[in-house]
Amino acid sequence: MKEAKIKKINQVLADYFEKNKHVKRIRALDMMEYFIDAGIFNKDYKRSGLPIRNVLRELDDKNQLDLIPYVVVERKDKNRNWFFEPLK
Repeated sequence: MKEAKIKKINQVLADYFEKNKHVKRIRALDMMEYFIDAGIFNKDYKRSGLPIRNVLRELDDKNQLDLIPYVVVERKDKNRNWFFEPLK
């Protein structure tokens, strides 16, 4: 995982939560338009959030989710649901 991409993701999230103080949690796929606007990803696939989910899965598999401190994962039997929350 490229350090620059993670840094940009964190910056987009910091900016988003700074401007939207009322938001307590947002689904990862709902942040895709912001990540695309920032040039982190080129496009989304059928609004599924696949690019950010792939990044989060890779970090999770490598036990490196702490690199994106905004991430919250809800683990299910067969899948994971990804969210972002402002830092506490």
